[in-house]
Amino acid sequence: MSQNVKFVASYQATTHASVEDVWALWADINNWKKWDAGIKHSELLTQFSAGNTFSLTPQGGEPIPVTLKTVTPGKEFSDEAVLPFGVLRNIHRIEQLGQKITVTHEVHAEIAPDASGFFGKEIWPHMQGGLPESVNNIISLATEK
Repeated sequence: MSQNVKFVASYQATTHASVEDVWALWADINNWKKWDAGIKHSELLTQFSAGNTFSLTPQGGEPIPVTLKTVTPGKEFSDEAVLPFGVLRNIHRIEQLGQKITVTHEVHAEIAPDASGFFGKEIWPHMQGGLPESVNNIISLATEK
């Protein structure tokens, strides 16, 4: 049996924005498209807490069910989407550094070997390339508050 092919990317930026303002943007799943250009629509019908599922529609794609795996308010949250070709995991973290905070977004993908070539050429570059833009957009929106 073949092992899944792993893809990992991360982006981190430091800001004077408050933890509360960044967290508020993350917890407002229904408005993620305001800071992530790769998202056409996202909808959470319940609370922003571990175990709850939301719908995420990527630009040019179909709705995907995503589960919040961990939620530690003001610190981190992670989510997971199980797809026919593999699993996508996102980890979002805020760390206090004196008067500043560091905002991090990591993406981990475990893709079936027969789909890894297509994923690596057609999907992964957009996901990986969108990390700096989405983190910087979050920071920009949080500092406007």
